Amino acid sequence: MWQEIPFSTPEIVFGMNAVRYTGAKAKGLGGKRVLVITGPSVKSSGALDKVLDSIKAAGLDCDVSVQQRSTPEPTTELAEGAAEQIVDGNFDVVVGLGGGSILDIAKMASALTANPGKTRDYFGPGKVKNRGRTTIMIPTTAGTGSEVTKHAVFLDEENNVKKVVASSALLPNVAIIDPMLTVSCPRNVTSASGFDAWLHAAEPFVSKNANPITDAIALEAVRIITKNLGIAWSDPNDLEARYQMSLGSLMSGLVLNNSGTSLVHALAYPIGGEYHTPHGISLSVLLIACFKAIAASKGPRIVRLAEAMGENVNGLPVRDGVEVALDAMAAFMKSVELPICLEDIGITDRGSIGRWAQDGWNERRLLGRCARDLTVEDIAKIYEDAFEPRL
Repeated sequence: MWQEIPFSTPEIVFGMNAVRYTGAKAKGLGGKRVLVITGPSVKSSGALDKVLDSIKAAGLDCDVSVQQRSTPEPTTELAEGAAEQIVDGNFDVVVGLGGGSILDIAKMASALTANPGKTRDYFGPGKVKNRGRTTIMIPTTAGTGSEVTKHAVFLDEENNVKKVVASSALLPNVAIIDPMLTVSCPRNVTSASGFDAWLHAAEPFVSKNANPITDAIALEAVRIITKNLGIAWSDPNDLEARYQMSLGSLMSGLVLNNSGTSLVHALAYPIGGEYHTPHGISLSVLLIACFKAIAASKGPRIVRLAEAMGENVNGLPVRDGVEVALDAMAAFMKSVELPICLEDIGITDRGSIGRWAQDGWNERRLLGRCARDLTVEDIAKIYEDAFEPRL
């Protein structure tokens, strides 16, 4: 069977101190006025100065928009406010500098300069038709992969649920990945964003949209992140670990953009929206229950993930190999102090399971890639299982 494989990516610049190329890339794209969208912690870390120095050295005008957030995922109003700044200031290049939420604001703000209406008008796949201003994305975490994806995640405050804008028009023009910018990343962000990157490789590998190109990248990303996350978390100044984590995160972002996540992310959105938990935490507490739910059809692939994690599964029946894999995943998360079940983050009331299950089932964009056709009742059982610790 011959498979058609579309594969999209921005121009990528990766390496230590790669941020020095920001100004040259903006100028090469025809930029004259640059708006840097960032967050308060990035401004204080010194990363912003490096970006501004590069832009000024290229002879370009620039200004800074510091975004203040009160929730882990940005609200839609932040993107709309940034879009007004872009238009009012006549900026032709938008640089996103920060974690995934800042990059999402920058991508959506750019899109809103060329598409009418509000952010919520574009929730779902393929609704953003026109490309906005030129965008350069620079992540300061390793991480979400947002610098190479067509997605932007927001908190829909009307329904208290996270929603996604997904369109090729959001794909950045350039992604600059500089591992040196992640050194100041706090330990809890290192673990949560690092696990997010791990799952962006592992979950597409067991989805319907997997293909030989993303499979190869996914397994290597899983190997790299499994080996290096604990080191980067334990010693933030270990530059080799930071380099490898940024590389693994970039690779997993490419997998995410071209094969997509499914069940774990679909079920994480109701939890993250209601409890405002960081994205990586919403995922870690659901991973084991979700992978157990698809093991009947994706068992051999789950075993291959165990191999990529360094587990010895040679000669084991698939059922036993799956158990080794799930144990390894739980141990991996716990090694960097990530929660692995809902009770670990203080969620003990099971009275909301029915509502979560319906909201999760409504994430048809994501569940369309799931290896198992799930009913609302099936999803409720997965949430029930997610209350139980594995180790």
